[in-house]
Amino acid sequence: MTAALEALRGARDEESAAEAYDAFLWSVGDNHAGTFYPVVLAVLPEIEKLLVDGEYWAQRATIEALIDLGGSFAPEEGYETYLGGSVQHTLRSFIHSLRRQLAPLAIGDDPRAKSAADLLELIDDQAG
Repeated sequence: MTAALEALRGARDEESAAEAYDAFLWSVGDNHAGTFYPVVLAVLPEIEKLLVDGEYWAQRATIEALIDLGGSFAPEEGYETYLGGSVQHTLRSFIHSLRRQLAPLAIGDDPRAKSAADLLELIDDQAG
């Protein structure tokens, strides 16, 4: 997982961002199956740091991963709870809490802004 976070931090162009996004989703679950393990909760503080302090492509890759994790992905069967709480609910609550950090990133018409707008739309749909 450390290598996947470093790949996200180091994303400097579209290709490295796509590779980092993929590596990150594999590090926290099964990317092909669209599932995640409770370990995803351990990386949330680092994810927030990337959104606040990361470079452009690192932010885009992180946002794209959050769209999948908060939208179509689900907990791996048998790993729905951690310490008595719902992993999916905890993850979604975290993603929803990022609204303030995402709003400025959604301004413009570049790829990062489009991704941020998509994630904000997901948050709004789930909150509504």
